[in-house]
This record gives sequence, structure tokens and C-alpha cells, in this order.
Amino acid sequence: MGIVVDHDERQREILIKALKLFGERGYPDVTYQQIATVCGLSRTTLYKYFQNKRQIFGGAIMYQVAVIGRRFQESVNSSPDLNASEKLNLVLSQTIDLLFRSRRLLQAILDYLIDQRRQDLPVARRIRRHTVAFRRTLKKLVQEGIDSGLFRVTDPDLAANLLYGLMESASLRITLIENTDPDELQRLCRLLIQSLEK
Repeated sequence: MGIVVDHDERQREILIKALKLFGERGYPDVTYQQIATVCGLSRTTLYKYFQNKRQIFGGAIMYQVAVIGRRFQESVNSSPDLNASEKLNLVLSQTIDLLFRSRRLLQAILDYLIDQRRQDLPVARRIRRHTVAFRRTLKKLVQEGIDSGLFRVTDPDLAANLLYGLMESASLRITLIENTDPDELQRLCRLLIQSLEK
């Protein structure tokens, strides 16, 4: 009897191992063969799951984003006694902590995006695809604050985009500036959230 392979589980394992490799070496310095080797697969077997390095990288990022999104949702859901402002603080604080822990991976993502732009490939759609769940969480929490009367803003999309912009800026600072202060970023988040309140 042959060995039964759970293809979804194997694909997930490939993405996890590849993500670690990209984080350690950076996108440009990882080859398809290295991914196959770290996964314990031949190139031919890996090709059954992913046709190229770019597809693996995109899949690995999407997987990581989904995991993070679930964690954020669990944090918010496990704290029903918090108001919208406190929930936003919780999510943004967790995001900053995650960004600092994932500094090498952020560098790999930035390398990838710069590489794509050099090839005149569009990156905006890819970025949106990877951040849609996070943006949706921010918008939902802003809307909750508006509905409860806590926030004075009337446009949840605009407020969520402002919060997202701060996180985008924070990710660049964390990636590019060695001595970025996490406490300063946390204070900026709190200040921005307070500015939404009545």
C-alpha cells in the first residue's frame, strides 16, 4: 500500500519552511533548489505544488497574514469588555511587536517588492491582497467606536487608512532604521487613536 500524502498539509509545511528561509536569507538570495532542499523534496516534487519562487513567496506571505489575522481576531474576541479604542490599541501594539520580531522577514518582503518594481511589475495589488484582512479589522474597530459614540470621526475608511498608514510607516522604520524605538511607535499609535475620540 502506498504512502498517503495530505497535499494541503504538505503545501502548508512548504510555505512555513520557505518563509523561514526567506526571513533568514532574503528574497533575492533564496533559490528554488534551496527551498526544495530545506523541505526535503526534489525540485520535481516541489514543482507539483508551486511553479516558481515568486509563487512560493506570495503563498508564504498569504499564509502568514492569515495566521496573524486569526490571532488578531482571537485577541479582540477574547476581550469583549474592551472598548473600541482599547481594542485598536491592542491590535496596533501586537502589530508593532510582531513587526519587531519579524524584522528579517520584513527585509525579505521589501527586497521582493523592490525587485518587482525594478522589473516594472505592479506591486500595489499584491500589497493590498496581503493587507486586506488587517485593513478590514481596523475599519471594523473604527466603526465600532463610531457606533458606540466613542469616536468623533464619521468616515471609518479614512480613519482606518490613517491607522494603516502609521503601521506601514512603522514597518519601514523597523526594517530600515536599526535603532527604531518600539515605545515611541506605541506612543504614536496611542496618540493617533486618542485623536479619533470625542
